[in-house]
Amino acid sequence: MGRGRQANGVDVPASEMKKWSAFSLQFSVLANLLIKAFSCRFDSNYHYVVPEFSEETDFKLNFNKALEEYKEAKAAGIDTRPVILGPVSFLVLGKPSKDAKPGFQAISLLHKILPVYKQLLSDLKAADAEWVQIDEPILVLDSAAYLESQFVTAYAELAPVSPKIMLTTYFSRLDSNVNFVARLPVAGLHIDLDRAPGQLDEVLAAVKPTNIILSLGLVSGRNIWKTDFATAIKHGQKAIDALGQERVIVATSSSLLHTPVTLASENKLTPEQKDWFSFALEKAGEVAIISAALSGSQDPNHAAAIEANKISIAKRRQFETTSDDGVRTRVASITPAQLERKNPFAVRKEVQRQHLELPKFPTTTIGSFPVSPVGRNENLY
Repeated sequence: MGRGRQANGVDVPASEMKKWSAFSLQFSVLANLLIKAFSCRFDSNYHYVVPEFSEETDFKLNFNKALEEYKEAKAAGIDTRPVILGPVSFLVLGKPSKDAKPGFQAISLLHKILPVYKQLLSDLKAADAEWVQIDEPILVLDSAAYLESQFVTAYAELAPVSPKIMLTTYFSRLDSNVNFVARLPVAGLHIDLDRAPGQLDEVLAAVKPTNIILSLGLVSGRNIWKTDFATAIKHGQKAIDALGQERVIVATSSSLLHTPVTLASENKLTPEQKDWFSFALEKAGEVAIISAALSGSQDPNHAAAIEANKISIAKRRQFETTSDDGVRTRVASITPAQLERKNPFAVRKEVQRQHLELPKFPTTTIGSFPVSPVGRNENLY
């Protein structure tokens, strides 16, 4: 996501915004907002800093980071697709500050923040950016159904002043939200077919009557495993059959920031282990190969890569069927009763207090300290 086309035909991440750290990191917005709490990024273990809002919160574009990074990449000969977090998701993923009035909802600030987005996007358009990727991950939540009018309002204002918008979702499926999303004035829609492959038919039906280009997240942005080319090409061909080749894009399911950079740095894996893995750079190559296959490429190198992938996937599947299945057996034997707590929280809290005998203000760390080889060996951490 947010990729630039390289000379060798491989898409690599470029102009990737730090969109989950704080709003000021992607827009450098000057605002009277507080940033205090951390929260998990949907179903991942990655965290983002949660902004706090009140009725008094104002926004101002202090520095257009997306524009500057786009121009920097362009000067290096790379035409990127800048990535920003969408206005609705940004507000909804925040929370009321302590001085907000009872019942305050951050989405009520939409009218205040849209001018900032319009300025940012119009600057990108003036710099000749063809596309901009706007992430609206809350569209995969059921609660997004109640925000239809806000999405309609936001994108009716943004689309006329923006480069072509690739509205991006990930980590789950759109479900019924696709019905109003397909009516938004966006040029493209990205869906995650790694975490939610079953949504493809419903999405195809919704966008077919429109001119929306469909970006297929066929290569996982979350795991470290090779993509099964046969399955990915099958999904891609279904989309092409429904929409036409000119309306289908192959992509990673989400940003590749979750994955290691490249297998080229791994020197301690066995050849068998290494053959199963695919890190960020390799996944970018997978996108290029799947795209070439769906474009009807006759390049023998692409054909060889697809055949090698077929063999690799088969070997891994064979290993999974012949390896120790003790873990799978234990997971299969889990009963609903085992998923229920035996005692309520108040009881568990008191038992824990008596057992641990912690002081009133125990201190721990958020995350981990840097671990040195000596410290790891001596269990000092």
